[in-house]
Amino acid sequence: MEESLRNMKQKYQYVGFLPKSVRIKKDGFWGVNDFEGNQILPSNYIEIFTLSSGHGLIAARDAGFWNIYDFNGNKLNEEKYDYIYPYYGLFGMTKVRIGDLWGLINRFGKMITPIKYTKIEKFGKGIIFHNVNKEIIFIEKSELFNMTRSLNILPSKKSKLALPKNLISFPNKKTRTI
Repeated sequence: MEESLRNMKQKYQYVGFLPKSVRIKKDGFWGVNDFEGNQILPSNYIEIFTLSSGHGLIAARDAGFWNIYDFNGNKLNEEKYDYIYPYYGLFGMTKVRIGDLWGLINRFGKMITPIKYTKIEKFGKGIIFHNVNKEIIFIEKSELFNMTRSLNILPSKKSKLALPKNLISFPNKKTRTI
């Protein structure tokens, strides 16, 4: 194994092992191979990383846009994202942006919310969605897990209007002195 790793480092500028694949950099561009050395994505991407959902999805950026690929190198959809925020693994989803608006995809790369929110952020045990018309929607963690398993768009019945962070107060914790 050490000898083959040495040969890989001579051939590539960078080799990084991921849970299901190997990220490589060759001539300044990124690609992905499987552990046997078979090419999943060719080395012609500006940036590449795996999404944190654990399902082997690969985000790759070329010519300024991001696409999402499965572990076999197949493009999952025709969307070209301006930005992908991969670190929503806690909820099994990823934030994506087109233009100035954000949406969410699930761990399988399928849209679970439309790309229509000016801001999406974690808050407490859920996520807050900011609409263009300044509405704020809060979705709890348990509801988010249901959304990531299915392809449902944001439910309207169970959604709760959230207060801005600066208007939320927490009661003082009572302490006892002896």
